[in-house]
Amino acid sequence: MAGAIIIMSAIGVLLLVLCGYVLVSGTLASADSIASAQKDMALEKDEQVHTAIQILNEKWVNKPGLDLLQFDLKNIGSVPIGDFNRTDMYILLDPDYIPVYYSFNGVVSGGSTGDSALKTWGYDTITPGTTHPYMLDPGETMAVIITFPNIGRPNYVVNVTTPNGVTSGGDYTK
Repeated sequence: MAGAIIIMSAIGVLLLVLCGYVLVSGTLASADSIASAQKDMALEKDEQVHTAIQILNEKWVNKPGLDLLQFDLKNIGSVPIGDFNRTDMYILLDPDYIPVYYSFNGVVSGGSTGDSALKTWGYDTITPGTTHPYMLDPGETMAVIITFPNIGRPNYVVNVTTPNGVTSGGDYTK
């Protein structure tokens, strides 16, 4: 009988040690995960602080059968912008100014345009475009083009948001 108590006590101590090991390893894994997430967030915020864009040289061009919205998007920050599939562009047209989302159409060769009917945008060139092709490096300018059916020249608002959340926009009236 005394031997059974000793064996049960040993098993109880073993279970306590095992539970302690599970709790400590779970706590360490959680702490490591939290530290990694905080580091990633700090790097993301640092990149966001150094990102800045500006819309320049906006113009609405009327052509037979279609209209073009053209503007230059300049990277005035110190971080390259490269994931155009995650770059959001919203156009708000007069009179209701409801934001319409335009996605990047994936065409990156000269003369590409976005299509209003498909809700896409494209670009013609990136100048000077020497450091990283197909990326908007600091100091470079992208010529953005969106085609519209003949709607005349409305008042409109353009809003561009980079993948890390930096926004630039402008209100353009006749």
